[in-house]
Amino acid sequence: MIAIALLAIGCGSSAPPAQSSDGSPSDDACAGYHAGDACITEENLAQCREMAAQCGGEVLVLESCPLQFACP
Repeated sequence: MIAIALLAIGCGSSAPPAQSSDGSPSDDACAGYHAGDACITEENLAQCREMAAQCGGEVLVLESCPLQFACP
């Protein structure tokens, strides 16, 4: 049996919002992840945003590569 580790991460938690190079808030962040991060694709970043919207801002991050996201 393969076990998958889960990390509970809340969007908008104590981490400051991501910022673009000009210092403005970045629209591409979700649960602390950004496009171009290791194990982040455009598809799973969109899934993260969808889960954050469905889960009231709370997202479970399933440790896999690419990362997967779910509601707690």
